[in-house]
Order: sequence, then C-alpha cells, then structure tokens
Amino acid sequence: MDMLQTIAKLCSLPGVTGDEQAVGEWIRQCFLKYTQDVWQDRYGNVYGRIGEKVGPEILVMAHMDEIGLMVTGIEENGMLRMMPVGGVDPRVLPGSEVLVLGEKPLPGVIGAIPPHLTKGKTGAAYRIEDLICDVGYPVEQVRAWVHEGDYITFAPKPPLSLKNGYVSSKTLDDRSLVAVMMECMERLQRRKLQCSVVFCASVQEERSGLGGALGAYSVHPDMAIAIDVCHGPTPGVKPFETTPMDKVLLTRGSNIHEKLFAMLEDAAKEQNIETDVEAVMGHTGTDAWLMQIQRGGIPCGLVSPPLRYMHTSVETIRMETLHNCAKVLSGMIGSIDEKWEEALCLDD
Repeated sequence: MDMLQTIAKLCSLPGVTGDEQAVGEWIRQCFLKYTQDVWQDRYGNVYGRIGEKVGPEILVMAHMDEIGLMVTGIEENGMLRMMPVGGVDPRVLPGSEVLVLGEKPLPGVIGAIPPHLTKGKTGAAYRIEDLICDVGYPVEQVRAWVHEGDYITFAPKPPLSLKNGYVSSKTLDDRSLVAVMMECMERLQRRKLQCSVVFCASVQEERSGLGGALGAYSVHPDMAIAIDVCHGPTPGVKPFETTPMDKVLLTRGSNIHEKLFAMLEDAAKEQNIETDVEAVMGHTGTDAWLMQIQRGGIPCGLVSPPLRYMHTSVETIRMETLHNCAKVLSGMIGSIDEKWEEALCLDD
C-alpha cells in the first residue's frame, strides 16, 4: 500500500461531520481489498473484520469525518453566510479556498472586510459572522444550486510534500489514521492471529462522538483502541503540551485501561519505536471517550501521531510516525494469545 497516495485520495473526498457518505464509500471499497467481511451501520460507520472469530475481539477506530462549514443564508449579492461544523477556528478562514457542496459543487473563497476599510479597528480576530463565502455567481444562480444546510469544505488539493518526510494537507485529522488502519490490515493479513480485529472508520467524531459510541456498542469488543492525532511542537506552545513529531504518543488516564496501555507500550518497545506518554485524567477528545462506557465498560487504549496546525487547511504530519503507529498496532494485535484475559486483569 502506498500510504501517501491513500492519504491524498482520502483527503480529497468530502466528508464533513454528518455527511460522510462519499469518503465512507471509498473506504468501504478499500477495506474489501483486505477482507470480504465489510459492512456499514445506519449512520455510516464503515467496518472491516480480519482474523478468525477465536479468542478476543479487538476494535480499532479512526474517524473519517472532517471539520467544515454549513451554509446558513444567502445574501442579496449571492454571497453565503456560514456557521462552523466541528472545531473550526474563524481566525484561519479569511483567504481560504473552499468547496461549496450544493446541488452543483462550487469553488469559493472566504473573505472579510479588508483592513483599509475597518476604520482603525485592526488587530481584533474575525468572528464567523464577519466572514462571507464568495462563489462569484449572481444571487439567482446561487439560490438555484445552494441551499441552507449545505456543507462547505476546505478546497481539496494534493498533499504538499515537505522536507524530511513531512506532508501537509487538510483533513489529516483523522484521515491519515484511516490510512494507518489500512496499513495495519495489510500487515495483519500476513500473520496468523489468535483474535479477530474489527477496523472501523467512524462518523461524527468532530461534533458528538456518535460514531464511536455506535461502533463500540454494536461490535461489543473485548478491547478497543482509538487512533487519533495529538499536538506536535509549534512555536508559542508550551513543550509539555506537545509531543515530538518522531514519537508515537500513548495516553494514560481515566479514559484508558492501564493494562491495555502496557500492552501497547510493550509492542512499541519490542520494535524499538520511540514513544511519549501523555497523562489525561478526563476526556481525551477522541472516540475512546464514548467507546469506554458502552455495554458495561470496554477497556480502551489510544495511539496518536503528533500533528501541527490542527483544524486548518495545512495540517502537517511526519509519514514515518504514521508507519510506526501501524507497527505498534499490528505488533500489539499480533501478540494476543490465549492469556489475553490474564493480561487485561487489573491488579488487586
């Protein structure tokens, strides 16, 4: 599998939270390359099972939805008013190229009052109500193609390859981890497993976590692992709030099962993969939060590659770290044996 090509395709497909059909269909076709046991639930989560139905069942989940915008109104000049869907920061929007997903997809730009006309009120951050989306058409044509409730995404462009194995694109959160799942599936195809593994590309993580809850409830696994990005070093951010870009982050805390954390850590050490550890005593901000409480409680783990400039059109990640995430996951899953229940048992 060419991970960069896979990421490029994944990031080009629309899939704002609540409208993931296009990217979900492509993921379903990809999963069929590794297993014929592929299905979707009523809200669009895509699942693929690998391994014999012996021993424990493990759920691995990465979300496929992306942040975006929604049309809330059409001005008399044909420009669009918007609201954020997911954690969109209005500060990054002015000057952005976007795609309006109406009856006919329309390229557009997001604009604001230029500093020359702000009457000295410079320096304040734009609010979402200060911004408009301009598609260049007269209002009659816009209203024929665009309606309130239509979604807007950042413009789909090929990922930008940077030096030293870095790549920049929109929607690497969390499509890059969907690609990691596919590499993990490819790796596990070559091994005889003593467990079954369900890989799930989940919906609506950026808004409600609905997909994570549905996936964990319906699969009812013996353990579950969320894979999602964390924050990489960025100027102005305190070092203890970030993870070095070349390390795989493993999370500890109340959302994470201590023994599953240890199993993931052992898998990384066995393969000489450098890790960092983050202590989070509450919500991890990932699908693990709602997976944990389904069906009386599911042991959860969390594996994360660092990402810079999260929730922008230039999210930046290190490809080697993504490969290492796949190695940690496949190594841990491949190590499962008949003593798995004992390994998960909490100490008295």
